[in-house]
Amino acid sequence: MSEDSPRVLGLARRDWAVAALVLVILAAVAALLPPRGTPGLQIADLGESWALLLHGLGYAFLAFCAMLGQRYPRGGRTAMALIIYGVVLELLQGLGGVRSPQIVDALANAAGVGAGVWVAVLVVRSRA
Repeated sequence: MSEDSPRVLGLARRDWAVAALVLVILAAVAALLPPRGTPGLQIADLGESWALLLHGLGYAFLAFCAMLGQRYPRGGRTAMALIIYGVVLELLQGLGGVRSPQIVDALANAAGVGAGVWVAVLVVRSRA
């Protein structure tokens, strides 16, 4: 195995990076699809509590994958980039006229990012 692709938790860093990219795309699709009750493809109406939990868990897993996909993980930079991404997606929701940006969603995203980065740092440190 080359030094450029060491394995973390059984997967090559490249695989973690691909998973993070897929999650970035899925987050955008989920954030920009119209809600239930509007014409076209829709996302489910899960209720506010479930939606916030999914925001947090989704961004936690995204941050975790993004950290493990980096050769030299930078927690602060990764967290800042993903938090900004989540805020931008929330703001874009307001442009379509069908959805509206929610500050609590952005906060749930940010909390998830923090948790995901923290867990990834623990994993990286345990391997050192």
